[in-house]
Amino acid sequence: MAPLDTHGLRLRSNAPPRSAATRSPLDVARVALRLTTPFDSRVLAVGGELKSTICLLNGREAIVSETFGDLTRPEAYRDFERAIDELSALHDFEPRIVAHDLHPSYLSTQYARRFTQPRVAVQHHHAHVVSAMVDCGFDRPVVGVACDGVGYGTDGAIWGCEVMRADFGEFARLAHLAYFPLVGGDAAAIETWRPAAALIRQTFGATWRRRLPRVFETVPVEALDLFERTSTARVNSPPCSSLGRVFDGVAFLLGLCARNQYEAEAAIALEAAAGAASAEPYAYDTRWEFDGLGLSLAPAIDGILRDLATGRDAGAIAARFHETIARMLTGAAVIAAEMSRVDTVALSGGCFNNRRLNERVSELLSQRRLHVLRHRQVPCGDAGLSLGQAVAAAAMHGGS
Repeated sequence: MAPLDTHGLRLRSNAPPRSAATRSPLDVARVALRLTTPFDSRVLAVGGELKSTICLLNGREAIVSETFGDLTRPEAYRDFERAIDELSALHDFEPRIVAHDLHPSYLSTQYARRFTQPRVAVQHHHAHVVSAMVDCGFDRPVVGVACDGVGYGTDGAIWGCEVMRADFGEFARLAHLAYFPLVGGDAAAIETWRPAAALIRQTFGATWRRRLPRVFETVPVEALDLFERTSTARVNSPPCSSLGRVFDGVAFLLGLCARNQYEAEAAIALEAAAGAASAEPYAYDTRWEFDGLGLSLAPAIDGILRDLATGRDAGAIAARFHETIARMLTGAAVIAAEMSRVDTVALSGGCFNNRRLNERVSELLSQRRLHVLRHRQVPCGDAGLSLGQAVAAAAMHGGS
């Protein structure tokens, strides 16, 4: 297998495609929002690639389509193209600007290149944060906490646990999860032992294989050998800060999910195991680095392995892990809010579909007297990207 360029990294869903051959234009529209801030713009935003949607922004009105699914599926891509044509015709809409994801290889990005109108690339997590702001009718600067599986970063890495100061038109990344290698590229989003191994290797260095828990007995020695060679050579191992992959890895360590048969299967299992009981967090590290505040879960991974070695219940470990992530995100957001002199935090990204995480982070932020924005009408996952892209592009292009 040829080395994977990070531009080609995608998270795939194994869920069956949804048929939409008989959709009418009226069926396509999912939600219409009236913006608090009007833009003298007509923007077509084409979303991401998984759970794709489109958005038509016309002045103060934004129309977000239903979700088409994974655009690499022919049926979904045809629905995507049809929806753009039908919604544009229905609303007599001719875009002045076309907005798309920063990822150059997404099919939606490639579709956007067909247009002669100005095109605006919007960073994935900035779009998430703007989407939450618009959904909540908020138009002032915020601290955005955006957590998901895969989003192409401005440094070429795979982002997925980001804390930023943001407004509609720009953002500054202030904190992020420490990078770990996504060994195997796309395979790491499916085979959950891969992010688990990467996190253990990051925590213990050269002696990492001595610390593997018993659950790794299910992984062939040959696969671990190849993992070590690949990660050492940095082949097919793009750096990532993905919180989604951390959830996958911890689910594997607890024996909850060896393979994501559908998107977020491991994360869902981990949330279910955690239940609703309160728990004490594991330790984690924060340190200032050249690109902002680095957040390291190495002490937490060590603590999880120690708990496993003593036979602690998987549910109790899962609960402690959730509390750790909630405290870590809250701490970083509080620091970012103080640095940015803002009092509002927006939560977005697919990881916040996790109710326990969403509610706990919101509770902790509120205790610090910070106002919290959470999605209302538009999904916090990638189905909300197009809304954020449209508004960000309008602001970045001066509302023309």
